[in-house]
Amino acid sequence: MINLYVLSRKIHRILVLIISVIGLLMAGTGILLKYTFISERLTFIDLGLIRFLHNNLSPYFAIVFFAMFITGLFMYLFPLLQKK
Repeated sequence: MINLYVLSRKIHRILVLIISVIGLLMAGTGILLKYTFISERLTFIDLGLIRFLHNNLSPYFAIVFFAMFITGLFMYLFPLLQKK
């Protein structure tokens, strides 16, 4: 059972790094989509491409976030399960 906890912690740490990168990309594309005056000033920004990136990153974000939630929940509940 302890090996499962260690594996869960390793997976969780990797997922935190992945979610950080995807989250920054999602935040950046979301800002560009919400505040269009930025893309009006920077003419090289293609809003169609930004929208495509934002829409296609969101399922990966949700999957990684859910996996991170599961591993985090296991790490939270593990000490409680050990006491019983």
